[in-house]
Amino acid sequence: MPDPILMLEALAAALVASALVAAAGRLGGRRWAAASQAAAIALGVAAGLAVLKVHPRWPMREDQDRFLGLVLPAVVLLESLPGSVRFPGWARIGARLLASAAVAPALLFGSSYVADLAGPGSATWPPAQRCAILAGLGATLFAGWSLLNWTARRSGSAFRVPFALAGATAGASGCVMLSGYATGGMNGLPIAGALAGAAIAAALLRGDDRDALPGVGIVALSGLLLSGYAFGELRPDAAVALFLAPLLCAVPEAPPLAGLKPWARSAIALALVATATAAVVGLTLHRFQAAAASKATDDPYDAYR
Repeated sequence: MPDPILMLEALAAALVASALVAAAGRLGGRRWAAASQAAAIALGVAAGLAVLKVHPRWPMREDQDRFLGLVLPAVVLLESLPGSVRFPGWARIGARLLASAAVAPALLFGSSYVADLAGPGSATWPPAQRCAILAGLGATLFAGWSLLNWTARRSGSAFRVPFALAGATAGASGCVMLSGYATGGMNGLPIAGALAGAAIAAALLRGDDRDALPGVGIVALSGLLLSGYAFGELRPDAAVALFLAPLLCAVPEAPPLAGLKPWARSAIALALVATATAAVVGLTLHRFQAAAASKATDDPYDAYR
């Protein structure tokens, strides 16, 4: 496991940098709210990754290079545009659909899941199965993104959706690290910190749903979970549960909870997300400990090596 002190420093650096940039961005007025929030998240992530001494490498041969150097910058740019550039509704939806469909192929490019590395027909997923899985992953991400957009608009909160995504991303980072992919999981912590920092600044400065930018968080969470499953040992049930956890923040917008005051709905939403995320982290930790105990039982001399 990576140094926990270093990980906390990266998380804190991302949170503080993001909050400061988001606060400074308020000087530009409401028109540039989305752009300033996107810049805050991007710079917060960069600050956290700098503490970890992580950066995408060129050429982008590994999934984390593409995740940090391609997927994340693209979605940050996409989310920064609607507030500052006028786009028709169909164009925004189409862009989100294309972005959702591109995440899984970008991360799995060149892997044994989609490429015939051991000869013709050796890919883990045959062509028909591959198309179905990639289409399903894209559709699921698009549906989650759309639901969180609706939740942000419905609640009018700058805090609820991004903070829910920050908590789920932090939990997913821990689960991925416990599932045999320490570097991939560690890279999620600056993202969680940046999302939280920007959300806190927006809430303190009376922001609204235009500051939420749910696409950044849900795409980052999806990419983190896919990498943990494909290149680590993250269980499918844990990955699905962690993806669904932040979507629970939409529950208080349905009757009868929709009649409550905004602060009460947000408190319930975040409690639901935190409970679900903690349950999955606890289950993954239990599995990790059980596997470690089983390994020690199989070879009692491991403890002395």
